[in-house]
Amino acid sequence: MHVIKNPCLVAAAAIVLCSAPGRAEIIDRVMAVVAGQPITLSDVNAAAELQLVTPEPAETDPVAAVLDRLVQRTLVVAEVDRYQPPEPAPEEIDRRYASITERVGGDAALQHVFAVTGMSADQLRRWIRDDLRIATYFNQRFGNTDPSRIQMIDEWVRGLRRRANVTVLYLTAK
Repeated sequence: MHVIKNPCLVAAAAIVLCSAPGRAEIIDRVMAVVAGQPITLSDVNAAAELQLVTPEPAETDPVAAVLDRLVQRTLVVAEVDRYQPPEPAPEEIDRRYASITERVGGDAALQHVFAVTGMSADQLRRWIRDDLRIATYFNQRFGNTDPSRIQMIDEWVRGLRRRANVTVLYLTAK
């Protein structure tokens, strides 16, 4: 029996064997990391399929547009969590869940989106909960009748992004 005494040689052989072409399949990929929290391609796909974010219409790369919205949303949710606005009513979460179900074409279509993207009903309900909490926070912080509300929120989000540790790993094709 021959024993290899060089651990570097063993490690190199293992790397070569494990990286054999034709066997690897990309299941998901990290598109960005926001304050240590990854945003994956499946997150982007779920948000797009369920129309959970609304990218700017002028965007030429829909993946980049949805990813940018998810980065912003992650920053906002982290800030909202710091101030803990009141919990939304379960009935409002149910109503919005039903609206999304209808928008995608019914329960079977929603289950298909879940299967394809890896999102679950519980995750969608948490998303809706966070959307409602964000709305409450924005109303408390920026009022809901101020005509410059949108500009104030946009500037506030830009400030969050400047202060946060955000790494975008998705490269757009130009």
